[in-house]
Amino acid sequence: MRGRRRRSGWVVLIFSGVLLGSGCAAEDDVLPPLVQGSSSAVVASAHLAAQPLSGKAGGEVRLSGEGYPANARVVFTFHGQRVGDTTTDAAGRFADIAVRVPESFRDSTPGAQFLIGATAGPVYAETPFVLTR
Repeated sequence: MRGRRRRSGWVVLIFSGVLLGSGCAAEDDVLPPLVQGSSSAVVASAHLAAQPLSGKAGGEVRLSGEGYPANARVVFTFHGQRVGDTTTDAAGRFADIAVRVPESFRDSTPGAQFLIGATAGPVYAETPFVLTR
């Protein structure tokens, strides 16, 4: 096709801390760097741990992780809501970073499980957290 660029559809899935990308390219498309030359790619897996594993809305949770890019900014979310950030060390780790469970979850049913996520560019990991009263 001359003078027109066709677009392709891309699907990005995050499963157990591993980013998977897939799609198909059409004429003149530029593939994202993660999947250049293939239909899928896997980014090194990261790990995230929370302490404690349960608590009240407004309570503090300490997060530790590894497997992230060196000296990268990591953004923390609680059920999709941003709750903080940090920078990894030269080995791609962070430890004992305090974040707060958002007060907006105060009316959630005791025992409800939510996900705490940690993202640095394309690298993502999550861990479950159970709300108590």
